[in-house]
Amino acid sequence: MVETKRYDFEKGIAYKLKIIPEDSGNFGAKLPWNEYLNDQSIAYIKVVDENTLKFYWYGFYNKKTKKREMTDCEFIQESNNKEVILKKM
Repeated sequence: MVETKRYDFEKGIAYKLKIIPEDSGNFGAKLPWNEYLNDQSIAYIKVVDENTLKFYWYGFYNKKTKKREMTDCEFIQESNNKEVILKKM
C-alpha cells in the first residue's frame, strides 16, 4: 500500500494498492490484480491517541467494473463494527 491522502484534522491517512503482491497465495493468484491498481483508496487508518489506531478496510476498487470487491475485513473481531481498533499493549 502507499499513502494517497493525509487528513490532518483527524490524524488519518488513506491508502491505495501500489503494486501487485508478490505472494498472494492460492486464492489471491486468481484475482484480477491489474484491475485493482488505480487511485481509489482501499484502507484508512486514523490515529486516536499514541496507543490506539482505527483501521477501516474499504476493499479493492475494480476499475473495469467500477465496483468495490473484497470488502469484508478479514480481522477477527469481537464486534461487527466496520472499524478495527488496534491497541498498543
